[in-house]
Amino acid sequence: KKAIIDPSLFKYKVQPIKKHLYEPVIVKASQLSRRKHLFSRDRLKLFLKQHCEPHDGVIKAKATSIEKYNLAEQNFSYFFPDEPPTFIFSPASRRRGRPPKRASASLEDNATAKQNTPGSKSKVSRERARFQKQKE
Repeated sequence: KKAIIDPSLFKYKVQPIKKHLYEPVIVKASQLSRRKHLFSRDRLKLFLKQHCEPHDGVIKAKATSIEKYNLAEQNFSYFFPDEPPTFIFSPASRRRGRPPKRASASLEDNATAKQNTPGSKSKVSRERARFQKQKE
């Protein structure tokens, strides 16, 4: 694996907005900065809303943005000098705060059978088991 390149060693070619008045300039990384309030959470949300869309749980760039900025012609190494990251697969986590959807009747019978095993039972589970027996 390649060693990570120190960002301070980079030089950037700055293209002027008004090309007829100015020429491109090459600057060091230490010479680049942005104004304090130029980048904010609200602007990031707006950027994502305008140029990205969710697709099967993954945020992807919109086709219009890909065409406009010629992103299809670029690859990872065009934007980043190091190796592409390797992501470890992790299963999707369940949503917090919402109870799971009701299972089918056969699954509920299996769940109550498991709850009826001897051991420490809560008052609620004992009541549920008693109610199930009365129902039968």
